[in-house]
Amino acid sequence: MTSLAVRAKFILTERGLLKERSLIIEDGVVRGLAHWGEEGTEEVLDRRHHIVLPGLVDCHTHTQQVLLRASIGDELLQLPPIWTGYLIPFERRLDEGLASLSSRLSISNMIRSGTTFFVEAGAPRPLELIEAMRESGMAGAVTMSTFDILDAETPSAGELVERTERLMDRAGEGVEVWGSLREIMMQSETLMMGIADLCRRRGTGITYHLGEYQGEVDYSLTKFRKRPLQVMEDLGITNIKPTVVAHGIYFSKEEIDILRSRGLGLCWCPTVDSILMGPHWAPLLGGLRLGIGSDGGAFTTLDLLHEAKVARAVGKALAVSLRYEKTAMGTMELARALTGDFGRIVGHENTLLPGSEANLTIVSLKDEWLYPAHDPLEAVVSFATARDVSDTVVGGRILMEGGRLRTIDEDTLRVDLERNRDRILRLVEDLKSLI
Repeated sequence: MTSLAVRAKFILTERGLLKERSLIIEDGVVRGLAHWGEEGTEEVLDRRHHIVLPGLVDCHTHTQQVLLRASIGDELLQLPPIWTGYLIPFERRLDEGLASLSSRLSISNMIRSGTTFFVEAGAPRPLELIEAMRESGMAGAVTMSTFDILDAETPSAGELVERTERLMDRAGEGVEVWGSLREIMMQSETLMMGIADLCRRRGTGITYHLGEYQGEVDYSLTKFRKRPLQVMEDLGITNIKPTVVAHGIYFSKEEIDILRSRGLGLCWCPTVDSILMGPHWAPLLGGLRLGIGSDGGAFTTLDLLHEAKVARAVGKALAVSLRYEKTAMGTMELARALTGDFGRIVGHENTLLPGSEANLTIVSLKDEWLYPAHDPLEAVVSFATARDVSDTVVGGRILMEGGRLRTIDEDTLRVDLERNRDRILRLVEDLKSLI
């Protein structure tokens, strides 16, 4: 039995903020809390100027789009919609080598940012992602890119269900495999029901893009006479647990009622949703299982702490402009969303209370841009970014210690990135020439 104590100035648990305590971890589980110097463990990680948070959860990301980073300017953003005109065509051009490189780069970025679990929204080459996760020790839910309505290259519903089930056989060692649906305009009812039935039979979670495009709502109303989440409800897909609904910008009152009554997870991607869709309604309402997502490295640095600041600003701007209410999107609400409702949005318990999974994000409060950190949680939510994350612990295993990655050779990663630079640039330029 391996044991580790994390000695910290502050520890955030679901019950509140503790001061000058040590978190006792044995075999990947939190066993208890102790006073400094009374740990009695084999190893002590001394972080006396830090705050320990339940591990950050990126509940919606695209790990194999990161090589598009800084290629999407204002002109491309106008594509109607950009995912079918640019993102999916790029994913289709990835070979095994570039998919592996993209996965490794995304995971490296996430570990450096303190993310301890992520939900892949739909990887074109999921096997390369699983391999990168196992090499790094990163945990997450892998899904494959799943849609059967687009063009002649698109696989059939039956083939996609079979591929997803084969992928589920690769789960284990921190790697979960869920079902995924891309969006209602790109999937047949046969595919929706096939993936849902598979998830129920295999006991896995499901994630889907929904309410991200006005045309999607119009399509759903025209075809089904119902809005997108109402269609999912009628098909019985909303009874799968856990469910993470990504975006949800264009939801009606009835759809929000379904979210609440079913206890579905809603993943807000503050930067991308604000750029492509508009302000989110979630800051105006409570009673939701809300998480925060990056939506991938094509648009963001995968830094959830930065996303929290965007969420805070956008949420307060909306609340102030509509209700002159400055307390919306509060500090604890954002901290809870960063941790995926203490892990529950993805079906885990990460409360940092005894029995909790030992997934930790440790943030240094020492640097001058956080000084004097009167309220440590306010300092994290409003000021800290990935550069302040000192340690990332997944299942009791330290993946980053003192700002140094322990499970990824970053020098080798940089060499591999540089070796492929010209090839990646050509791929993107060729893609843009076809638009």
